[in-house]
Amino acid sequence: MDLIQINGQPRYGRFTHIPTSINIDKYIYQTPYGKELKGWRKRLKYKKFKFCCIQHEHFTIGVAIADISWAGHAFIYIYDHATGQVMEWNANTFLGHHTVVDEQPLYNQSYFSKSPFYIEMQHANGVRYIRVTKYGEEKLKARIFCAGTEPLSLCSPNGINGWTYTQKKNTLTVEGFFVDKQKKQIQFNERTLASLDDTCGFLRPETAWFWLSSSFWDNEGNRIGLNLASGVNESFGNENCLWINGTLFEVSDVLFEKVDERHWSIRSLDEKLNLTVETGWRRYENLNLRLVGSQFSQWQSRISGTIQSGKGNVIYLNQEYGLLEQHYAKW
Repeated sequence: MDLIQINGQPRYGRFTHIPTSINIDKYIYQTPYGKELKGWRKRLKYKKFKFCCIQHEHFTIGVAIADISWAGHAFIYIYDHATGQVMEWNANTFLGHHTVVDEQPLYNQSYFSKSPFYIEMQHANGVRYIRVTKYGEEKLKARIFCAGTEPLSLCSPNGINGWTYTQKKNTLTVEGFFVDKQKKQIQFNERTLASLDDTCGFLRPETAWFWLSSSFWDNEGNRIGLNLASGVNESFGNENCLWINGTLFEVSDVLFEKVDERHWSIRSLDEKLNLTVETGWRRYENLNLRLVGSQFSQWQSRISGTIQSGKGNVIYLNQEYGLLEQHYAKW
């Protein structure tokens, strides 16, 4: 199934099966005044990014590659929860130079290159391969296995003429290693879990969202994953979901509320989800170039509260690691 239909418009809704392709050339993009845009004018409207979080017992790793048409962007950070130390690197390239984000759902190859770092993400046969080098030396190498976990696959209309496709998976097993601040190679183990976020589309010129993601093991040895969002993908369903041992359960619409400088509250419309979030170290960007700009905050967080699953049982969260994000973009 191609996400783009014969009539030049995308399919909307949550999908049981991931689309086999996203053929942007078939998509007919029109301005609010009915003029069709083609070529580079159409490409400037198209945004796509890939993000991966790897949750080790003591470390959280975030890796991203983004192509936002007027710029390429990538970052990696490794946060040590025991010491509070962080290794962080990020860079931009003008007009996406040395940036490739391959949005095809099943088989893709993406990379970002700017000295001294090279980041690549590949996906084939249900496995995500991630490799990060610095001056040619491997700093992170991961194989992330997607089999056995149901995907969130969703396409929603955006504004008057756009759309967003997002594909997410949580609680995925990982093999590989990373190098910490002391230059020690640390192996991923059976307790390590990963989450993937692949998003593309013709987003609103001014976009803002809240997002929370978490992968952890509960006291009964179950793999629990959580993806919550507000501000995007709510025009035809939502992207809120809970994973229990790879099985996906839908979650009602949620509200993010800031309580104070370090605490947030998240609750669902049907009152089956009630969470408190305590934030710590923040990855922060603030760029204002008038015509374009971005303010991005992604906090290392501890999450507590309860979620009632589709089966009626209650999931308890007790200071679980997670990411809380607030993002405003003008693009």
